[in-house]
Amino acid sequence: MASVLVVDDDADHCEVVSKVLMRRGHHVACALNGWEALLVLDSAHVDVIILDLMMPGMDGATFLGIMRNDKRRRHIPVIVVTALTDGPLASRIRALDVKRVFLKADFALNDLVGAVELQLSPPGGDRPDAVWGGQRMN
Repeated sequence: MASVLVVDDDADHCEVVSKVLMRRGHHVACALNGWEALLVLDSAHVDVIILDLMMPGMDGATFLGIMRNDKRRRHIPVIVVTALTDGPLASRIRALDVKRVFLKADFALNDLVGAVELQLSPPGGDRPDAVWGGQRMN
């Protein structure tokens, strides 16, 4: 069982993803923006983060930049789920060690759960390179 943090300003999306992950036995916390996500990271252990990019307050790229500069948190795998496919925010996120990117308009929840569980495999396991949509990032 893993602890997953879902960071998304769409409360309905957060609830759906949470329910699916909880049915698979994972513990899930939700945050509606980057500020809330940082508070969760300060108060709870997190194994994997599912992150939206476009959010009010603190966007996903800013949150991820802060997290990657923190020795305690930089190792946490991040999976991005976003409607954003290009532009400056998308370019920033590519440079911040994201494990997988799903486009909100075109993904299956089972694929997202599979991506989360793949990140929980033991270190040195068979983890794929980072993927943006269906395309490799590296």
